Amino acid sequence: MAAGFSKVRTIAVTSGKGGVGKTNIATNLAMIFRRYKKRVLIVDLDLGLANVDVLLGFHAEYTLYDVIVGRKKVKDIILHGPDGIMIVPASSGIEELTHLNEIQKEQLLKGFSGLDEEVDIVIADTGAGISSNVLSFVLASNEILLVTTPEPTAITDAYAMIKVLSKRRKDLNIKLLVNFSCSREEAELTMNKITSVTRRFLDVNVEYYGYLLQDPNVPIAARLQKSFVKEYPNTIATSCLSNIASSFIKNDDVTLALGVEGYLRRIVDERIRTR
Repeated sequence: MAAGFSKVRTIAVTSGKGGVGKTNIATNLAMIFRRYKKRVLIVDLDLGLANVDVLLGFHAEYTLYDVIVGRKKVKDIILHGPDGIMIVPASSGIEELTHLNEIQKEQLLKGFSGLDEEVDIVIADTGAGISSNVLSFVLASNEILLVTTPEPTAITDAYAMIKVLSKRRKDLNIKLLVNFSCSREEAELTMNKITSVTRRFLDVNVEYYGYLLQDPNVPIAARLQKSFVKEYPNTIATSCLSNIASSFIKNDDVTLALGVEGYLRRIVDERIRTR
């Protein structure tokens, strides 16, 4: 299979600011995709503050850093999480990973080769904000799930993220998720605030993909280092996220699929264009 052509779907989960529940959503979304018999790989690309493995109670012996420096292949560092999800952990707080040169990027690309036959969906959990690395990881994906909350600062930062992304690519496929909502009405109000200004000033189409209501079981599961959709399958947050996952499954456009190698190659190319 040629590089860049695959049926593997890649979804970049990102946010304009930290603290909006991005990693928790990425991880639990993967768990729900497993219910659809999808083989899911979570790649932790929050290279400065990696915590996907911690959220699920793992201690990663090897990380992406070992792949980048050539000590390990990606298959050697994959963690096998609950219900068969696969996790590629990143190194938290290692400064070199936030300033990868092109040789290191190519080493990373090489490390991911051969995974297209083993997964159906890749969820890339990127960092928050608009650093060059985050923008590269997000722009490389054909599908972007942007997480925000009803807080004014989160709304402002979500708009800033869309603005920066739109300057680099006009064919953006951004799906908006409003987390920590008190009600459906509050989530829709948040969505309207963001989509109205993006249409008016950026000429960018942002698709509202749903919301997660505030749910006390979510922080409880996080403290237990468990997935809330597994520990609390009947809780309101699980119901909300299940609706969002269903929308992804129903809109599975194979023409958007990049494959693991194709996605990583785009990251390298994106870095060249955005320097």
